[in-house]
Amino acid sequence: MLDAEKQAVDLRKNMARLRQLREAREAADATLQASLPAPTPTKRKRKPPQ
Repeated sequence: MLDAEKQAVDLRKNMARLRQLREAREAADATLQASLPAPTPTKRKRKPPQ
């Protein structure tokens, strides 16, 4: 029983660590996207005559 509890505690710690890493990465990505200029819309190309 003690082994199972220790594994559960270790699992929760690891999940919390991974969550923090994911949230930090998402925040960095959001900051990067905000700093980039907005993409310019592309012009439509003419259809070739049939």
